Amino acid sequence: MSARSIERALAQLAAPEAVLAGDSRGVGFALYPNGDRRRRAAGRLSAQDVKALLAEGVLAALPEKGALVLTEAGRARVRRTASRPEEKFLAQHGDVENRAIVDQDGGLEQVRALAQGAGFKRLAALRDSHGRPWLTPSELAAARRLREDWERAQCGLVRGSDWTAPPRGSASRGPSNAQEIAAGAACDARRRMERALGALASPLRRVVERVCLMEEGLEALERGEGWPARSGKIALKLGLAQLAAASAA
Repeated sequence: MSARSIERALAQLAAPEAVLAGDSRGVGFALYPNGDRRRRAAGRLSAQDVKALLAEGVLAALPEKGALVLTEAGRARVRRTASRPEEKFLAQHGDVENRAIVDQDGGLEQVRALAQGAGFKRLAALRDSHGRPWLTPSELAAARRLREDWERAQCGLVRGSDWTAPPRGSASRGPSNAQEIAAGAACDARRRMERALGALASPLRRVVERVCLMEEGLEALERGEGWPARSGKIALKLGLAQLAAASAA
């Protein structure tokens, strides 16, 4: 197959449930975007191309499903291929969007940067065997709240802060007051995050942390944990359902 045809097939394989399975004719592999092999294949790859992609780490086998899936390295390749030439190495880490930043002169400057919340787009795109959303709105909201608290918790005091130094301002709107408010908000967010995660069983906590906070793919998670295919998806739903129930109580 041509290089363009291969990249087109890999882009289709980036869908959440997509798999490659052996062609019934025994001459290659068929691509099923929704994982449903009863439907007509959306594309095909030759056995030679698949062998090369496996060697490159773009594809990985799921023995219990008798199929092949795209790896995290393969997803990065798809993002690189679909991006602008000057953004290839940035795009491999996630979606790229326009951002407005303040330049040295105090004006606004448009730059290209990684999109915020790209991980939630992948969570929202998860589907069950009937094509329905895998996660409910309350479960997605629980994941978003946890992620927001995690991000706020990172905005603590600067490393190397001098705790012995006197306050730099005494007015109600002085610099020290603003820093104390920011540090207090970070501490509150950290407590909420630890309380939420602490209520989960260890396996569920690992799944939620790695998928929602580290934005790790479910396939990579399952391989790292030594779990069968789709078990990470089920564990993620259980963990988020528990977080959603706790926040509603």
